[in-house]
Amino acid sequence: MNNSRRDFLKKGAIGGAVVAASGGASGAFAKVLQSKTTKIPSASHFGAFYAEVRDNKMVGITPQDSDKNPTLLTKGLIDRETTNSRVKYPCVRKSFLEGKDAGDLRGKEEFVRVSWDTAYDLVTKSIKSAQKKGGNQALYNASYGGWSMPGSFKPNTMAGRFFNQIGGAVGTAGEYSNGAAGPTNPVIVGDIEVYSIQTAFDEIIKNTKVMVLWGADLYKCNRVGYSVPSHNCFDRYEEYKKAGIKFISIDPIYTQSAQEFKADWVKIRPNTDVALMLGMMHYLYKSGKYDAKFIKKYTDGFDKFLPYLLGKEDKIEKTPAWASKITTISEATIKELATTMVDNRTFIAGNWSLQRAHHGEQVDWAIITLASMIGQVGLPGGGFGFSMHYENGGDANSGKITVGGLSQGGGDKVRFSIPASRMSDLILKDGETIDFKGSRLTYPKVHFMLSAGCSPIGHQPNINELIGAIRTLDTYVVVEPWWTPSAKMADIVLPATTTMERNDVAGAMSYSNDRIYAMKQILKPRYESKDDYEIFASLSKRFGKEKRFTRNKTPMQWIQKLYARSYAKKKMGISFEEFWEKGVVKYSIPAEAKKFVRHQAFREDPVKNKLQTESGKIQIYSEKFAKFGYKDFKGHVTWFEPAEWLGNEKLVKKFPLHLVSPHPTYRIHSQLDNTWVQNAHKVQGREPIRINPKDAQKFGVKDGEIVEVYNNRGSLLAGVVVTNTIRQGVAALEEGAWYSPENPEAGDSMFGDDQRKVRCNSGQINVLTSSRPSSQMAQATTANTLLVAIKKVDNVSPNLAYQPPKIQGA
Repeated sequence: MNNSRRDFLKKGAIGGAVVAASGGASGAFAKVLQSKTTKIPSASHFGAFYAEVRDNKMVGITPQDSDKNPTLLTKGLIDRETTNSRVKYPCVRKSFLEGKDAGDLRGKEEFVRVSWDTAYDLVTKSIKSAQKKGGNQALYNASYGGWSMPGSFKPNTMAGRFFNQIGGAVGTAGEYSNGAAGPTNPVIVGDIEVYSIQTAFDEIIKNTKVMVLWGADLYKCNRVGYSVPSHNCFDRYEEYKKAGIKFISIDPIYTQSAQEFKADWVKIRPNTDVALMLGMMHYLYKSGKYDAKFIKKYTDGFDKFLPYLLGKEDKIEKTPAWASKITTISEATIKELATTMVDNRTFIAGNWSLQRAHHGEQVDWAIITLASMIGQVGLPGGGFGFSMHYENGGDANSGKITVGGLSQGGGDKVRFSIPASRMSDLILKDGETIDFKGSRLTYPKVHFMLSAGCSPIGHQPNINELIGAIRTLDTYVVVEPWWTPSAKMADIVLPATTTMERNDVAGAMSYSNDRIYAMKQILKPRYESKDDYEIFASLSKRFGKEKRFTRNKTPMQWIQKLYARSYAKKKMGISFEEFWEKGVVKYSIPAEAKKFVRHQAFREDPVKNKLQTESGKIQIYSEKFAKFGYKDFKGHVTWFEPAEWLGNEKLVKKFPLHLVSPHPTYRIHSQLDNTWVQNAHKVQGREPIRINPKDAQKFGVKDGEIVEVYNNRGSLLAGVVVTNTIRQGVAALEEGAWYSPENPEAGDSMFGDDQRKVRCNSGQINVLTSSRPSSQMAQATTANTLLVAIKKVDNVSPNLAYQPPKIQGA
C-alpha cells in the first residue's frame, strides 16, 4: 500500500477513535446543536439520504432506509458544495470579452467576472451571430446524457428545451456508453438489451449453476446508478454465494466481483473476446454439443454464418487453436469453457466496456450468437444479459409509474445529430461525409457550442485533438456549478446551482420503478449561481420564447405536475403535500414480477411473441446489415484485428502495454473527483495506474511512484499501484480524472510540435485514447483499444486540476 493511501486509512481510523473517545458534544450544548440541525430528504446517483443542515451548511449525511448498503460516495456530496472549484459568478474569457478573435487562448488566459445580464447578452449575441453565418446548424448542443443528477430538471434536457424553442441545434445520436451496441442489438435480437429489464434475482438464485462475468463487474458498477440506487443487490449477491453458483470471470482484471465470488479467472488478452467466442462456437459445432434444435427454431441465418466459422469464406477456420493464438488462452481452456456452459444452466453477464473498442459492434452479437448455440436463451437462470452491472440489474419491476422528467419540447427544425464520439470531427471536418447506420451524414460548419451538466474534456476521446477543435470555434459556452476542465476551456461560463440548492423529484430505480424521491432544496444557492431552469428560461426570454420554455410554470409547479401523473397520486391517493412532507413513496413489487425471465415469452411461443427483427427470430445473420456493404462490418459476427492490441508485434515494440479504462471505483465518471473521497485511492494526488508485478519490474517502477504514461497522442502522469489482480502486459487507469495541463502554454493547437506535448498532470486517460471510430456502421468510441508505454518520473509540479482559473474582479 502506498503512503498516501496508508495515511488516509490511518487518519480515518484515528479520527473515528477520537470521536468515539470524546463522545462528541454532550449535555445542554448537544441539545442546542441538535435543535438547530434540520434533516432534509434528498437523493443522488449514489443513494437516497437525509442532509443534516445547520446555518445553511451541510454538517452531515445519513442514508435513507431505502439504501440498504450505503457507500462512501454519498459523503463526498458535502465537500462538493464548498469546494474551491465552485463557479461563483458569471465569467467571460478576457480576450473574448474584449472582442478579440483569440480562440487559441482558450484554456490559457484569465477570466473576467461579469453580471448575469452581460453574460446573457454575450450568449445571445453569439448565438445570433452563428445563426446568421449558418442557420441553426451552426449551433451545437453538446449537452447529452443525464448523469449529472437523477432528477427531472436535468441540465441536458434544459439545454435541449432551450435550443428547440429557437429552432433547434445539432445534437447527439445515440450515446457514449453503448455507442456500438445501441445500433447493433435491436437488429439482432429486437431490443437494445443494454437497458432492458434483466432476469430476476430469484430466478438466478434458484436456477443458475454457472454465471460468466464477461467483463462485468457487478459489485463496483452497482455502487452508483443512473437514477437513485438502493444497493439491495449486494444482499442478493450474498444469496448467489449461498446458492453455490460457479463464477467464471473472463477479463484482463481480476475485478472486485471476481474476488467476491471467488471466480475462476480467464486472463484474456484485451479486445480478443470475439475470437474466443468464435473458437468456442467452432468447438460446439464440430463436437455436436451445440443446441441444433434451438438454432433451427429460434434463430435465422445460421447457415450463412457457418461458412465463415468453418473457414470456407476466408480460408481461416475459427478453431480453438486459432482462437488460442489470438487470445493467449489455451486450446484446452477454450474447449472446457464451452463444455461447462453447455453442460450447466449458464447465464452470461455481458458488459458495456467490451463494445467501447475497435469493432465493438461484434461483441454483443457474438455473445448472443454463442448463447443461441448453447440453447438456454429464455430458460430460468440461463441465456444472457447486458446490464446485470447496471441499476440493480435483476430487480423485479413494480409495473407502476413513478415520475418522468421535463421534455425537450418541439421546435427542432435542424433534425441533425452526430454519433456521440464524433465531437472533434464535427468541429474540424465540416463538409466531410461519413457512413452511419447504413446512411450518410455530412458535417455542417459549427460556430457555436454549448455544454451543460457534462464535461466533453473528460469523456470524449483524444483530448488534445478536442482542445484543438474547440479553439477553432467562434464561441464555447459552459453551464456548470464547478470549474471543470471544459469550463476552463470556455469563453463564457454560467454558474449553475447544485442539486442541493434547488427542488427536484426523482423516480427509482430504472428496473424496479418502486420509489419516488423528493429532492428538496437543502441549501440556499451559493454565490451568484442560478438553477438550469432559470438560466435557460432567461436565455429563452431574450429570443422572445420564455413562455414557450416555461409554459408559465415555476419549477415547483412542474414537480407537482410530474407527480400528478404517478401511480402514487392516481391509484394510491397520496397527495403531493403528503409525499413532499414525507420525502419518499414506496411501491410494492408483485410476486409474479420476481419470476421474470428475459426472453421466456419468446421461447415459449416464438410466433406469438416474435422478436422485432427481420425474421422475428434472433439474427445470426442479418441481410439488412449485409446490404450496408461495409468493409469493417458484415452480415454476421466477424473477427477484425484491432488497430492497437498486444498482437500487433510492431506497435508493441514501441508501446508495450494495453491500457484499459474501467469505470471509477470512487466516482461517477468525473463526478466527485474534486472531493476528499478521492484520497481513498489517489497516489500522490494523481489517478492510480494498476500494473502487474512483472511489468513493474520490467519497466523499473515501484508501488507509489509517479510515472509518465504516453503514446503518439499525448502523455499523462499517474501513480503506480502494483497488483496481481491484473494480467501481465495490461495496465488499468480508471476514467474520469479531471484534465489538468502541466503547462498549458506549450502549444497553440493540436498540430505539429505543440498540444501533444502538454502533459496531463492528473491522469485523465482520454489524453491517450484515439478518436478512431468503432466502424463505419456505429461510429462509436474505441477508448479501450489503446497501447501505451510508461517511464518513471522523478520531479513533478503540483496538480492544479481542482483550482479555479485566475478571475479579474472576483
